[in-house]
Amino acid sequence: MKKLLLCSFLIILAACSKTDDSATKIQSETSSLDKDTVFSFNAENLSSGCDSSSEMICTINTAIKCTINPEFADCAKAKSTMPDFVFMQDESLQRPTFQSYQIDKITPRDDGLIEVRTKSSCDGNWFGLCNGNIIYVMKYADSQWVITDMYAVEF
Repeated sequence: MKKLLLCSFLIILAACSKTDDSATKIQSETSSLDKDTVFSFNAENLSSGCDSSSEMICTINTAIKCTINPEFADCAKAKSTMPDFVFMQDESLQRPTFQSYQIDKITPRDDGLIEVRTKSSCDGNWFGLCNGNIIYVMKYADSQWVITDMYAVEF
């Protein structure tokens, strides 16, 4: 009985510490973001890697690079960190060749996800997810940021 209680306690402790790690990561990332920075990407000069110190920003930047060109070098290893539709191949998608964005607001949700609201502009249509107010729904899991969904809203 004591072993069962000890195991249960250790499992609960491990789960709590994982949640605390995620909460700490979210807090440190969101408090250090510069909302005045405009990030811009062009199909003609996409570069591998990320210059930002924010892993969250790097994940969004990679998603945009893969939006512009799903065959870009960084996209193969990033497939697990963003929705499958980012990698769809269809001429009718009207992928942008240019996209820029600026962080507008970051909102934690009750379900443990966060919403990163951006003001974006692009020269394509791509599901309507590159022009206007674009929300990146994200979570921190397995030591990396993951985009679980993207959507556009009007404010």
